[in-house]
Amino acid sequence: MQETIGKRIARLRQESGWTQQSLAARLAISRVAVSQIEMDLTIPSERTVTLLAGLFKRSPQALVEDTTYPQAKAERLPEVACCYTALEHDLALLDNDLAWLRRLADSPDGHRLAAEVQARWTGLLDALREQVTDEDEKARLLAARQKLH
Repeated sequence: MQETIGKRIARLRQESGWTQQSLAARLAISRVAVSQIEMDLTIPSERTVTLLAGLFKRSPQALVEDTTYPQAKAERLPEVACCYTALEHDLALLDNDLAWLRRLADSPDGHRLAAEVQARWTGLLDALREQVTDEDEKARLLAARQKLH
């Protein structure tokens, strides 16, 4: 039997560790709208499916594949969706810089470069902390800050 689109969204939300409220905030819709989608009382729009696909790190087509999502709506979905936030991108760059520093640890300039990178990233992470309101992102920033020291 096919999984309903609402049940799939609910399952993926739970696997991500999000409440209906936190998913609603990410989608800029109400918690009630998320609840109605998950209970299959409403069919999510193409816009909502595309945003959900990005949040769940998959293509819109993969999100609705083998579900009860209407074929006519599925045909209008884009092939790809943005899957990473600016914060996730920045944190990946930090991880890249830290890996680079580990490779240079024994070089003559290793300590100087480490100090420069640490100072730069400390300032960037402090600026990001001022902008972030999402609890998951705050936790990621805290973990990133700990990696620096």
